[in-house]
Amino acid sequence: MQLNDELTKEIEKLSKELLKDEKKKSQADILFEIADTATLFHDQFNRPMAAFTINNHSEIWPVRSKFFKNWLAMAFYREQGKTPNNESLTQALNVVEAKAIFDGECYPLNLRVAEKDGAVWYDLANENWQAIKITPDGWQVVDNPPILFRRHSHMAPQVMPERGGNMEKLLDFMNVRDDDAKILMRVFPVVCLIPNIPHVVPNFYGEKGAAKSTISRVLRRLIDPSATETLTIPHALPEVVQVLSHHYFAAFDNVDGLQGWQSDLFCQVITGSGFSKRMLFSDDDDVVYNFQHCISLNGINVAATRPDLLDRSILIELERIPPEKRREEKKFWDAFEKARPGIFGAMLDALAGAMKTYPTVRLDSLPRMADFCKWGYAVAEAIGIGGERFLAAYWKNISIQNEAAISGHPVAAAVVAFMQEKGKWEGTAAELLASLEKAAEAERINIKSKTWPRAAHSLTRRLKEIRSNLLDVGIELTIERDDNNKSKVSLRRVSENSSESSGAPEPQENQGTEGRSYSGAFELEKNSSRKAPAPDAYGDGSSGATGATGAFFGNSPERNGRCFREVDPDELPF
Repeated sequence: MQLNDELTKEIEKLSKELLKDEKKKSQADILFEIADTATLFHDQFNRPMAAFTINNHSEIWPVRSKFFKNWLAMAFYREQGKTPNNESLTQALNVVEAKAIFDGECYPLNLRVAEKDGAVWYDLANENWQAIKITPDGWQVVDNPPILFRRHSHMAPQVMPERGGNMEKLLDFMNVRDDDAKILMRVFPVVCLIPNIPHVVPNFYGEKGAAKSTISRVLRRLIDPSATETLTIPHALPEVVQVLSHHYFAAFDNVDGLQGWQSDLFCQVITGSGFSKRMLFSDDDDVVYNFQHCISLNGINVAATRPDLLDRSILIELERIPPEKRREEKKFWDAFEKARPGIFGAMLDALAGAMKTYPTVRLDSLPRMADFCKWGYAVAEAIGIGGERFLAAYWKNISIQNEAAISGHPVAAAVVAFMQEKGKWEGTAAELLASLEKAAEAERINIKSKTWPRAAHSLTRRLKEIRSNLLDVGIELTIERDDNNKSKVSLRRVSENSSESSGAPEPQENQGTEGRSYSGAFELEKNSSRKAPAPDAYGDGSSGATGATGAFFGNSPERNGRCFREVDPDELPF
């Protein structure tokens, strides 16, 4: 009887141990429980993401990133005292990814700058994942910001800003001598901190030794610091798109002209268009890119030559630095790094002041880059330049853009030469092409280049590209179809002072800041033979910036509430 009792107890003990083994958690289950302590979510493109705490601060990484995988493995080791196997890690990550997509919230992520609830946020990209919140009342460093940003490996930390700086100090590190260019260069980097609006493209040009690369690097360190300060434009479209998507401010160095598709792509990036491609040839999944970033170009000549990109540019000519004014590289950058915290703090002060002024800005006429114009006005007011002085400098630069568009476009240059002694001309496109070829030969314009039209229908397309540029120099272009369905072209010289050909508006009492009269800041130099382009209907002239308090910005993914299914760009084969 005693033996039976002992046997029964032994059987019960073995049964409990077996049951315990059956209920023992697998490595995959433990890994998932650890991952579930993080905030699992997906971004606006349905990328699975995780926000988790490291050393008393929160970090945000893609679920499939190497960093998140390492964090998960390390947390498992600290808890279990052993390493997880790869199969368990893969199983856990599959479930984590699914939960982030199907059960997680949608949080739009941004690079470097973001807008939330009427405030601008700037990612310092430092090891503590701090950000700066800017409002009309000022700015402050925030230790645990909302879920707003994602990072790439090239991103470098921004310096901690100091109060009491001055934007005037920035000019000590830029080889800019023209007074109007100095104004634009103090305003431009501040406007770059404003998200969800089109930003102008500075084109720095000049002979060698003019510090073109230096000014690009200075802007890069102030706007979007990176381990790769200047970039080379890749030759393939997918590579260019990926580079632009990974850099909020892409500074392209030593650009010797742009191909047509590159110019068109840059225009799309400035406007904020989307891009997509097939992930693999074996499937039908799309990779979607949608971003609105900043670009700068530098080269010996103006890199942007097509009218549409020139319309979105500011042209800054730099002169060669004489030997007696050159500084040693190390001394230059040491001085800049010493001044950078104060300059960056002054940029934040200017942005806060501009956010306060912007709702009161009322401009009767706007150029194509309407948002830059209005925000530039507000920034200039905040830093003491004066909005009207900024507008005069910007409109003058627009007139320079038009000159560059005419001189860089062989058909436009030929039309100007052809109409030099004529008041009006009418005829077919074929007749005009023959006449333009003669004018081009007289002006030594290469009609054998790829950009010169070979047929009448090609000429019609090229003329449409430059219609507004011709009007700006006093030549009105009309293209119609006659009864035989042939293109009939009419060229008529009009007054350059007429309202239809001049983009620099006359003084208006309600121009500028609301409640203050306008004092005629749009007046161009008297000896200038070019006029600024006529105002272009960019949307309703405001591009989504309503001017109401708390509604400063264009469309953002968060307000749109759109979530797209997308593959992580970091996993792409290019």
